[in-house]
Amino acid sequence: MSSEKDKKDSKISEAIQVGREFYRLTLFVLLITGGAVAIFASVQLLLGTVSYLRTRAVYDEANDRFVSIHSKHTRPDNGSVSEDGVPVSADTVSEDSTYEDIQVDLKALREINDEVIGWIYFEDGLISYPILYSGDNDKYLKRNYKEKYMASGSIFMDMRGNPDFTDHYTLLYGHNMRDLTMFGKLRYYRSDKNYYKEHEYFRIITEEGVYRYRVFAFKQIEADSDVFSVIQADETGLSEFAKKYLIAGSSIDTNTTIKDSDHVLALSTCVNDYTYRFIVCGVRESFEPAVSGNSAQGSASSGNAQ
Repeated sequence: MSSEKDKKDSKISEAIQVGREFYRLTLFVLLITGGAVAIFASVQLLLGTVSYLRTRAVYDEANDRFVSIHSKHTRPDNGSVSEDGVPVSADTVSEDSTYEDIQVDLKALREINDEVIGWIYFEDGLISYPILYSGDNDKYLKRNYKEKYMASGSIFMDMRGNPDFTDHYTLLYGHNMRDLTMFGKLRYYRSDKNYYKEHEYFRIITEEGVYRYRVFAFKQIEADSDVFSVIQADETGLSEFAKKYLIAGSSIDTNTTIKDSDHVLALSTCVNDYTYRFIVCGVRESFEPAVSGNSAQGSASSGNAQ
């Protein structure tokens, strides 16, 4: 009887020992796996951080080197004079007029890469990048303006567009980066109700001069939307196209009517679900010819375009 009990106890002990060994092995595997996952995640985070820092460094350097911006605030009283020494009447200047002079040395940029066709600048400086055109929609997905590999890529024009911005409808693409570089800040148009009021205008600086655009619509669309059609400079139909594909369903109603003779520029970026895109659309409101052959420059008030 005792022998039977001993055998049973021995089997139970063996089972317990096997269970302990299995538990230790499982715990060891989990620790190794968890450690590997943690290491992989840490490496990815480090690489991502390095990539973000590299992007900022490259484009901060480009802004410092090629862009000159001067903010001016004018609130004239009786007897005020302009910078040229000419008397300024309080009746001819708004009560609180704020404008920026911006110069971009596109000639120097094109010596680095002749596929630079301009510069995009939002009037708060949050988006300020060179614009590239290569004749395809792949090259600058992962290359910066120096044609070097960079995950954030570049801001570039759709391959079907005219790089001189003469089309009535132009598409520009840029990545929606998590660190808010490139077109990452466009997300705020849909997440912050007050963002539009403070970010209504942007400019395109070319060798010919400075084009100023007013944002009139923005929305999320499917990646295969007809928004990604292109209306050429010699075609008509912009008014109907804008009404049907850009204004309809917009997250904001700006009470804007687009004419066939207008020039519209759509900024497109991806969202978290790659089956969708987010677009911000602007209509051209003014143009200032370039001052010199070496750079384009222009000024615009922070209120309504002149």
